[in-house]
Amino acid sequence: MTAEGFSLIVVFILLIELVDSLNRSNFPVEFLFGTASSSYQYEGAAKEGGRGPSIWDTFTHIHSDRIRDQSSGDLAVDSYHRYKEDVSIMKDIGFDAYRFSISWSRVLPGGSLRGGINREGITYYNNLINELLSNGLQPFVTLFHWDLPQALEDEYGGFLSPNILKDFADYADVCYREFGDRVKHWITINEPVTYTTQGYANGLFAPGRCSKWLPFYCSVGDSSTEPYLVTHHQILAHAAAVKVYRDKYQISQKGQIGITLNSPWVMPLSQSKEDVNAASRALAFLFDWFMEPLKSGSYPVEMVNKTGERLPKFSREQSLMVKGSFDFVGLNYYTASYAANVPCTRENQTMFTDACVSLTSTRNGVQIGPKGASDWLYIYPRGIQDLLLYTKEKFNNPVIYITENGVDELNDNAKSLEDHIRIDYISNHLSYVHSAIQNGVNVKGYFVWSLLDNFEWANGYSVRFGIVYIDYKDGLRRYPKKSAEFELCGLRYEGAAHEGGKGPSIWDTFTHNHPDRIADHSNGDVAIDSYHLYKGDVAMMKDIGFNAYRFSIAWSRILPRGNLKGGINREGITYYNNLINELISNGQQPFITLFHSDLPQALEDEYGGFLSPKIEQDFADYAEVCFREFGDRVKHWITLNEPVLYGTQGYGSGGSPPNRCSKWFANCTAGDSTTEPYVVTHHLILAHAAAVKVYRDKFQASQKGQIGVTLNSAWVVPLSQSKEDREAAYRGLAFMYDWFMEPLYSGTYPAVMVNKVGGRLPKFTRREYLMVKGSFDFIGLNYYTSTYATNAPCPRERPTAFTDACVRFTTTRNGVLIGPKAASDWLYIYPPGIQGLLQYTKEKFNNPIIYITENGIDEVNDEKMLLDDRMRIDYISHHLLYLERAIRNGVRVKGYFAWSLLDNFEWTAGYSLRFGLVYVDYKNGLKRHRKRSALWFKIFLHQ
Repeated sequence: MTAEGFSLIVVFILLIELVDSLNRSNFPVEFLFGTASSSYQYEGAAKEGGRGPSIWDTFTHIHSDRIRDQSSGDLAVDSYHRYKEDVSIMKDIGFDAYRFSISWSRVLPGGSLRGGINREGITYYNNLINELLSNGLQPFVTLFHWDLPQALEDEYGGFLSPNILKDFADYADVCYREFGDRVKHWITINEPVTYTTQGYANGLFAPGRCSKWLPFYCSVGDSSTEPYLVTHHQILAHAAAVKVYRDKYQISQKGQIGITLNSPWVMPLSQSKEDVNAASRALAFLFDWFMEPLKSGSYPVEMVNKTGERLPKFSREQSLMVKGSFDFVGLNYYTASYAANVPCTRENQTMFTDACVSLTSTRNGVQIGPKGASDWLYIYPRGIQDLLLYTKEKFNNPVIYITENGVDELNDNAKSLEDHIRIDYISNHLSYVHSAIQNGVNVKGYFVWSLLDNFEWANGYSVRFGIVYIDYKDGLRRYPKKSAEFELCGLRYEGAAHEGGKGPSIWDTFTHNHPDRIADHSNGDVAIDSYHLYKGDVAMMKDIGFNAYRFSIAWSRILPRGNLKGGINREGITYYNNLINELISNGQQPFITLFHSDLPQALEDEYGGFLSPKIEQDFADYAEVCFREFGDRVKHWITLNEPVLYGTQGYGSGGSPPNRCSKWFANCTAGDSTTEPYVVTHHLILAHAAAVKVYRDKFQASQKGQIGVTLNSAWVVPLSQSKEDREAAYRGLAFMYDWFMEPLYSGTYPAVMVNKVGGRLPKFTRREYLMVKGSFDFIGLNYYTSTYATNAPCPRERPTAFTDACVRFTTTRNGVLIGPKAASDWLYIYPPGIQGLLQYTKEKFNNPIIYITENGIDEVNDEKMLLDDRMRIDYISHHLLYLERAIRNGVRVKGYFAWSLLDNFEWTAGYSLRFGLVYVDYKNGLKRHRKRSALWFKIFLHQ
């Protein structure tokens, strides 16, 4: 890269394999990562927005003694008012999806249609769903997460009555009708076994029912029968809701529906037959109780045998409705247990004793795993794989989402953010989920419990499950914990400028008309003649061990006049076909850039190139020719290389073609540095998006490739820790990087640019916004150097793209350079910057797939130091180290391309600088000689 340009074509890709650490790329492409919550635990606003009371409102107020800290969910973490902030946190962390539950009594305050629909509740959930979607998060919606409307409990006993079936189906119908056009994943009921056992067997949860002879101080209930009756009605209510969805909505809304179950993994305490059978029975009573009816329409045989007449029976019609009533199964896993056989009791029977099993967390005095804060939670990561494999083998391998998985810590302010136990818990469980997937389990996603610390039922706020800390004493402020951070050009090589039907580009014109602007008065007429010598270059890449080559197509070699009116040059098509075929036959993946600064001169002459909106159609037409001619073999397309640099250097400073700037700025004959860089970049963005649209509409489905854009930026560090300098660094990045990245992400320019540039910054129309937003499958990132930023006064006269940010850049702080200087005046070596820029991209732009498409260092053209480039080895190895750290931190980097394979024409530096791994002898027929760095790479890639 040169002072005018962070540069160019590519060289190679390392598909980095992390043996000892998982990251997102280890999972299937469609695999979702999300976080989970529930309405009563999160929303608060118990008496706002028309919401009716739920049984948990009643329970926490009447039986506050049953909540460890005597708290309630009246306020909870106030997500009802702060949902936008919470969605922003999820987006910043990089989640794909959010699982939340709808408060039944916020939609139907009286629990049924008889009590009317609460439009304020509908509005709230519409707003939440829309906010999620606008931030790239898929909503997974649970209909019932234990907060039954109190009105139904009062009217007929809630799930004790079969009347619940119709009311639940009606409630579900309202939700599908109101939200189903945007919600593609529905969960009917969360953890029905927990609702049953805790609410009706021991009375520790609402509605607080159990047998009076149990030591739980219940005033009403029957622990021997009610749990089975309530579960029966939950299963039927689930099936009724599924039937409504399938009969009325699924075909048009194209969503899926399932249920979320939970279970520990259960292992025999010993290998005795009795304990082995006990473990099987325990799973039957904990998991199969619900899963077996969904599969076969009947209860597990073990339960039928043990509970007798106390277990309800499904009618023929009910069995048919229940069987197969799911598209996926949600699975909540937290812990594991040992099981030992015990005698069956004949008196005071309950669902806890019917299995004739004693569950314990210790064997031979050793715990099954470390204990979480909750008494029931012992950490046993392998259990999640075992439960998944059990489900696969016993229940015909259903689609599964891990809808909850997490660990809690005590409410200890001294260790509020240091949750290393959670990082270990999540990473180890993900490792076993990954192993299960490799063993054929059909797992499609993983949701951590939970995003925020929240009201944890009978534990109140005394334990914390969140990856984000809630300060209950300071306005419920959110602070991410450590776990949230965890979760978080053809011209230059080709030559042959006048051969093979190629038309002139603006770089041909510039170097011939203005040789004084090139350091050594050279040009790219011959360059390093890769046009004729490509086979030797490909052979060298293969020998070194590279597995991909990024190169750019010369637009004017395909369309000599820049557009279809000037005709297609078949000689150019043949050259690139030959190059692509040579690469593939040598095991090299072609990564092709469509535009790398060399605009056809004909388009510059006709309408000013990227100054005109006409460029959008001509670029789309050119791209379509390339997709059609080469796309059957090319699986990675890059529309533009470093567009911001093209706009600022070509139209801001005039240092690169087409050499436009304000006359008062530099030695330019035409241009306007205050407006043209913004207009040109605007048209570059639209041209990129137009090309992506062509590819997606016409070619992607059949060719199965990906398309993106390559951006560049320095990493910007505040000169001091003052607020002014920190904001200056932020603005520096916005004007360097976010300028292009933010429109791709959100369809709009960065707010800081809008504020600073005002009316000089173009606006996107509605059509353009829709076309630009999301117009990439991956991002190419070119990184070379870093800089300090300090706040500077905003000029009131003669503003330019270089001054609008109100920032002064410098490479020194307190007299010390940010890093060693390379040959180029702009290149200071700062390896941590690549990690900083990657993590910034992950956190701000929803963790896109990234390829490092350029990274390298130059030396001066010194014939005494031809091949001994130890500085380059040190540069690349250190940048790869920080790249690997970024991957470990969850950045989705898929490859690394060094700049560059060969020494070459380095723009305005000409041939005076050398970036190559391979030395090119310009005085002796362009012979290639490998430098020490090429030998280092060969060893590195073959280890």
